Parts: sequence; structure tokens; C-alpha cells
Amino acid sequence: MADARTYTGGRFSLDVDGFNVGFLKKFSGLSMEADIVANDLGPDNIQKKHVSNIKWTPGKATVGMGMGKGMYEWMKAAFDKGYVTKNGTFTSADFNYKAQSSLTFFNGLITGVTIPKLSGDSKDAAYFDIEFEAEQVRWAKGGGEDIRGKIGPKQKSWLCANFRVEMGSLPCNRIASVDSFTWKCAVAADQIGIHREPTKHPAKVTVPDLKFAISYADHQAWAEAARKWFVDGKHLEADEMSGRIVFLGPDMKEEIGEIDLMNCGFKKFSDEDAEANSEKIKRFNVELYVEKMTFKINSYDA
Repeated sequence: MADARTYTGGRFSLDVDGFNVGFLKKFSGLSMEADIVANDLGPDNIQKKHVSNIKWTPGKATVGMGMGKGMYEWMKAAFDKGYVTKNGTFTSADFNYKAQSSLTFFNGLITGVTIPKLSGDSKDAAYFDIEFEAEQVRWAKGGGEDIRGKIGPKQKSWLCANFRVEMGSLPCNRIASVDSFTWKCAVAADQIGIHREPTKHPAKVTVPDLKFAISYADHQAWAEAARKWFVDGKHLEADEMSGRIVFLGPDMKEEIGEIDLMNCGFKKFSDEDAEANSEKIKRFNVELYVEKMTFKINSYDA
């Protein structure tokens, strides 16, 4: 009898809407889970347990800028409140990249997109964390096909240090970092008696706040804007600002993607903690609320 060897979990691929995601770093979730109801029975002093509803846990994917058309259009529609559902397949392979099993999901709806912390001193590659919920998931045995594909020609070397911020007419060239933030969409499950798996529907969208760390060389301009906002009462809708977070290529000039920020206003204005004999660059912190965000990548793989 042949010695059947197991294999590691490092060979995998993800397709969304028929397009390979490409730069996929991690994938998890889409597990079957049941809600359990317990009945307390007096005579036997035991609990009888029964399955109530079944559901699939959220899927989570960590993807790079060089994503395929399917994933990009899915993300863009989420920010645009298009609420597009997508189908996709996650394939696991053996050491030789031959498909051993697949997990196909249907009617997936994005529930969260996390942008990594952007910092001028970072040496990390940048990835988006995508979370989604699917109405149905099905397992299947792999057919042994090779899952390897070429890295998309549109892929750029996007690092967490490659970014630019624009906010109204304020000076932004010395923004040192943008904290990580997550766009979220709550999902409501419609449990229907004759179906074991509920349908999923978008509910409330939560647009995150932003936090910048900025060099003290630009403190005066930002402090004056904050004084007008907080003290002078100039915080009506007409006083709100618009801006962008721009993802830059290796030359720090080419714009490879962006998040547009609309109806932004001050939430908090503060200095970083002072410390005697510190050799750190003096910075101040600005927190802004944002009413709407849109997402765009200028070049993706078809």
C-alpha cells in the first residue's frame, strides 16, 4: 500500500468571480457552525441538546495590491454601497501545487475592509484584510490540477511607507503615519423555515475615523484650523473637508490607488506625550471623522 503523506497548508489560491486574487497572503474561515439549544430535563438531571440553526463562519482573506478584477470590483462596490455579492473558490494544494480540495462559496458579501497602518518608517509590505460572509459554502475533492499562476503584471511593490495624504487646504506633506482603520458593513441573516442556510443582507455601514501623526513643523496651520472648529464653532457641514489617502508606487510619484474621504471634520486635536531627553521627533495627533469613503485601484489584473 502506498504511504499516503499529509501536506502543509502553505500552497493555496483564491478565485473571486472567475478571476484569481493573485497576491493572497492568508485565508481562513468559512467553517460550518451550529447554534445549539439545550433543554433542561428534571427527572434525569441532564440537558438534551439539539441543533437549532446552522451557519458558515466569516471568511477572511489578506490580499495585496495586485489583486484580480473580481476582488477589486467586490471591494469597490462595498465602499460605493453597491452591495454586490460574489462567488468564489478557495483551493488547497499539496507540496507540488496539485489541487487536493476546494471550498466554494456563493453570494458572498463583504463585511469589513481593513487598511494597514501607513507609516513613513515602515519596512513592511502592505496588504488589505478582507472579511466577508457567504450564504452557502460547499466542499469538494480537488482534481489534481496545478494551482500556480503567474504573478499579475499589474502588481506594484506597495509598502506601508508609500503613501500621501491630502486634507482640505491643510499642509499634509509631513504626515508621518495614518493608523490602521476598518470599514464595516453589518449583515442581517434572514432565517426562512424551509431553508437550512439563511440568506444574507446588508444592514448598517460604519465608516471609520482616521488618526494622523504629524510633524510639529506643521503644527501652527493645523492648530489654527482646530481652533476655528472647536472654539469658534465653525463646524457646520459647509466647514467640513474632503481629502484622499493615496497609495504610491516605488518611485513615490505614481498613484496606484486611493481612498477618497468626504465630509471630514475634527474629532480630537492633541500633542504626543512629552518625555525628557527624548530623541523622538516631536509630533501632534489629529483625529478626524469621515462620513463617506470610496476605494479605487488605478491598475489591477484582469
